[in-house]
Amino acid sequence: MMKTTLECIPCLLKQALNAARLATDDPAVQEQVLKSVMKELLDVSFEHSPPFIAHIVYSVVKEVTGCEDPYEDLKIRYNHAAMEMYPRLKEIVDRSEDRLFTAAKLAIAGNIIDFGANMQFSVKKTIKDTLAREFAINDYSKFLDSLEHSKNILYLADNAGEVVFDRILLEEMTDYGDIVYAVKKAPIINDATMDDALFCGIRPLAEIVTTSDTPGTILDRCDQEFIEIYRSSDMIISKGQGNYESMSGEEGNIFFLLLAKCPVIASDLGVEIGDAVLKQMIA
Repeated sequence: MMKTTLECIPCLLKQALNAARLATDDPAVQEQVLKSVMKELLDVSFEHSPPFIAHIVYSVVKEVTGCEDPYEDLKIRYNHAAMEMYPRLKEIVDRSEDRLFTAAKLAIAGNIIDFGANMQFSVKKTIKDTLAREFAINDYSKFLDSLEHSKNILYLADNAGEVVFDRILLEEMTDYGDIVYAVKKAPIINDATMDDALFCGIRPLAEIVTTSDTPGTILDRCDQEFIEIYRSSDMIISKGQGNYESMSGEEGNIFFLLLAKCPVIASDLGVEIGDAVLKQMIA
């Protein structure tokens, strides 16, 4: 688990402002959100992971604005946009020399759809760049070996819209072990929930379960059913920065698939901002 750094605090405040502006047009309420978040951050321990503190921040946004899901409209928009891209993504895989490797690259490219990290991005440019470049960390051979020797595979989802890119990878994994796809049990930022997974066509490919109500996957906030699935998994595919922040160091054969979009995570991984990562961690 990564600990919170000083750089995380202004980022969390910016996220609070973005969410408040999506939730309400009232400047007075937006100001109240920021002041309430700053008050909460005064006493929080930096020993916690950024997703743990982010949950506190977004709980304040929800309480002050009364909005359960500020990112709802954006999630719906990007689910539809990604589904429209699906035929093109399949075509890219069909024309590739290594279908699984290309699908993994596309799954990582989809990680750009992250409104916690950045409100401005280009999905099409990210796909092009990710396909053209080498991974900054490339444990693909270990990834393939693990797939071939795993009976139970757990896939930790990240964001709405990105789920379609996960689907591309899942479709190339159907000849391997049984797959469980894990989404959030309640809305948080633009993280994928059950509705997103169903809309994007995951159900025929994997059993869908829920994790925590936080960004990332904080095991202490997951129910026992999920913990049992986690502990019994031979291989865990962990998408995105939040899952890296909360899951690095946890027990298991974990493969982190992500784009490094933040300087703190890029530094922790030893890569540059914008780099694509497929990294195995075994603890």
